[in-house]
Amino acid sequence: MNATQKGLLASLIAAALLSGCGGDENISSINGSETPPGETPPGETPPGGGDGALLLFGVGANASVTPNIQSEKDNWNLQPVTATPVAMTSISAVLINNAGTDDTADVQVPGDGDGTFMLKSDTPLNLSKYASGFIEFQLRTKSTVPEVLNVSIDNEYPNRSSLPIASALANTGDWETLTLPINCMKPFPGATAINLATVGTPFHLATKDAFSYEITNIKYLLTTTAKPVVDPITCEAPGTDPGTDPGTDPGTNPDTDPGTDPVTGSGVNNAPALVTTDTALYYSGDKGQAVDRSADYPAAGFGGTLTDENQIITIDLPGNGGVFLGSDSASADLSAYQAGTLQIDLKVSSYGDSPNIQIRMDGTAGPDYGTFFTMDSNIVPDDDSWYRCTLPVAALIPGANTNSVQKAIYMSGAWDSMAGLRFAFTNVALKTAIPADFDINQPCQKIDL
Repeated sequence: MNATQKGLLASLIAAALLSGCGGDENISSINGSETPPGETPPGETPPGGGDGALLLFGVGANASVTPNIQSEKDNWNLQPVTATPVAMTSISAVLINNAGTDDTADVQVPGDGDGTFMLKSDTPLNLSKYASGFIEFQLRTKSTVPEVLNVSIDNEYPNRSSLPIASALANTGDWETLTLPINCMKPFPGATAINLATVGTPFHLATKDAFSYEITNIKYLLTTTAKPVVDPITCEAPGTDPGTDPGTDPGTNPDTDPGTDPVTGSGVNNAPALVTTDTALYYSGDKGQAVDRSADYPAAGFGGTLTDENQIITIDLPGNGGVFLGSDSASADLSAYQAGTLQIDLKVSSYGDSPNIQIRMDGTAGPDYGTFFTMDSNIVPDDDSWYRCTLPVAALIPGANTNSVQKAIYMSGAWDSMAGLRFAFTNVALKTAIPADFDINQPCQKIDL
């Protein structure tokens, strides 16, 4: 792990100590009410204002943008946010009054799929002059901060640049000012970097986890006197020394991973720590002690909609298709794991018309159609919960083919019966041995998050 990767994740942890210092703390907590007399609401003296500021939303907004919410469980449909509450499956919101009229959005994400609050522009915006500038906004948490919370500049996925902010929130219940250097916003794996010359969605705040918050005073700035959540030059926390601060291991891409603890190895789903004899294929936790082959086996798929975000791969199949980790040039010798196991965290939203999910590995001489593991609802229910599975490699690929593997994992449904199949996975790793208490009839255990 290089110094920049260490520093960025250390910066997000340090930012939690910094972010609570810059925000006003006197906005009314009463939905729909004016700020009580004698209090100083944000927006009357906007922090970070001045020449060149583009005020998108809040008091004094001067841009032609409209607030919207988007719901994953409603086919990613959009709904404008107004003073009349609007509710969707994955998110609900209403405009309320704090320092002005309809200047703040009160948002609830129930945790049933991705819920996004965004500002949509009537026409594409040219924000090129802010390439070395900042996005600044104020947010008040009304519930526990989710593990993953991302701010993005978006032109419809996959054209999206993002920065995780969950660790930058102090979660005091008071208003916090967050200032994000735009040059530190990067595309997650599978996405492409935003073109600031033509931006349709200049602000995009998304999470899949339950989260309630209020948000206001969203603006673009050329300069700021506030302390950003990460340093604009190094994208590290101001004052941190990556040479002496080990930070945490962000995995393959510090922009997409919510962070790990080098002692526990935790990441998405509290990924267990790996050891030197393990191989990480697609892993959110600490890979520093293992062999990392994630670059050799990138995520790909066909026949459906695949998203690779926040160290989670999701596949939605309307018909025949599949998802895999691999490429035409992949050919690693994985024969050391022939008598071992493949570990994977799996979440099934719906089996659709398929009776099962079929999991295999493919050697370069494959595809190895004849050797696969069948996962059905008796093993992993389609209840949108995460399960940690341990699968014998011998059940996934003929032993003779493990010395040259093209697809480290391949997942699909029953052919010609895949309509409606939707699942997600993460934390794929290979281990050299089968656990002593392994039960082939119960290879998956629900993860208590």
